[in-house]
Amino acid sequence: MRQVKIGLALGSGAAKGWAHIGVINALERAGIQVDIVAGCSVGALVGAAYASERLPMMEKWVRSFSYWDVIRLMDFSWRRGGLLRGERVFNHVRRVVEHENIEQCKLRFGAVTTNLSTGRELWLTEGDLHRAVRASCSMPGLLAPVSYNGYWLVDGAVVNPVPVSLTRALGADIVIAVDLQHDAHLMQQDLLSVTPQSEEQEHEQATSWGGKLRQQLSKMAQRRINQSPGAMEIMSTSIQVLENRIKRTRMAGDPPDVLIQPFCPQISTLDFHRADEAIAAGREAVEKKMDELLPLVRNR
Repeated sequence: MRQVKIGLALGSGAAKGWAHIGVINALERAGIQVDIVAGCSVGALVGAAYASERLPMMEKWVRSFSYWDVIRLMDFSWRRGGLLRGERVFNHVRRVVEHENIEQCKLRFGAVTTNLSTGRELWLTEGDLHRAVRASCSMPGLLAPVSYNGYWLVDGAVVNPVPVSLTRALGADIVIAVDLQHDAHLMQQDLLSVTPQSEEQEHEQATSWGGKLRQQLSKMAQRRINQSPGAMEIMSTSIQVLENRIKRTRMAGDPPDVLIQPFCPQISTLDFHRADEAIAAGREAVEKKMDELLPLVRNR
């Protein structure tokens, strides 16, 4: 009797993407063994770490982030096709995910990206693992695109935010999909959070030069409630709206067997320092779906 293969489709969602870690940990604790992983954007990043058995290291790394660690990883540039070059953060990713090629991963893995020249989605299922992840994460306007075989590649979320189709194409019989953007409309978000997370952070921010700057940004954010949104806020929110429309259309035609939707509307686009909250949201989302997930344990 052929073994039923379970696939995991990890969707886009920027800083909310750390919720994927909580989802994966909870699935493993429940005894659900994943055979195939497909990821889009931050889902490709977490998926690559999981497929190459480096997820514990990635979790340790992202849980250690402070707000200022995130700022230090941002290499701003105005000449490379995006606000950020992305070299600093992806150099760190190379230290966490050591495999060079997708074929080296323990689990079957694929990343979805968008060919900017043709407008079509491209599935990267072999070859350079880090280039595949980097291309899938290249949010238009924020991260510079990636050159590939004479084309430019950008974020897979432009065409396929939750890659159920890729997961099935890789051989999955049952697909568990993780949708991070279903709550994006519930809170008007800045690109980067301005809310301190603890008394220690609040004290640090209040007493440092950077802290005074942050206080001013916080006041500006409060005033912005009744003002028109800024350029970056418009860009990030517009992309989320488009992603949600594309996602609903694609999943209507090719629905997953189980849909997991972590709830963390308080996490903004670049709130990568809020991993604890995102991971907890992922774990809780799995717990809410245990009635649908438990049969997958019995069928193994």
